[in-house]
Amino acid sequence: MAIRDPQRRTEPTLPGPRARRTGTTWLGLVAMFFFGAGAGWLGAHFTTAAARGAARASTGAPQDGVAALPERMLALDPFIVNLAGEDATRYLKVKIELEAESPALRSELEARLPQVRDGVISVLSTREVVDVTSFEGKTLLKQDLQDRLNGLLQRGRIESVLFTEFVVQ
Repeated sequence: MAIRDPQRRTEPTLPGPRARRTGTTWLGLVAMFFFGAGAGWLGAHFTTAAARGAARASTGAPQDGVAALPERMLALDPFIVNLAGEDATRYLKVKIELEAESPALRSELEARLPQVRDGVISVLSTREVVDVTSFEGKTLLKQDLQDRLNGLLQRGRIESVLFTEFVVQ
């Protein structure tokens, strides 16, 4: 014999009226579909736009009227200078690249190459070993080189000085 639970209803439940689907339910489903499709399209559109911008930046393609980086870079021949100080047997070998504002400025730098090289040698030969071995010293050296070379120019400015080789011996 089965034990009855006094809390349990034993009366049969009658099925209620069937819920009707109204136009608002269908309208909600359609709106959700279009919202999801629009969000997906926007996400894809902005993702590909960002990827195109990153690809353009990595290839050096012009952006916002700025010339490509290779057109603005000028690689100088290596410099070997004696460092200042009591120990005159120490020297610095450095290879420098200059980033110009524009290709026209790069042309001016090439035309003034003897003056550019003289300015670099003048700045480098005043440094001591302790001045060029620390990070702060190299940063200050870059800034001093940039200031000295910008003083020679008439059509623009050098944006950055880059060391591509740096040996102290």
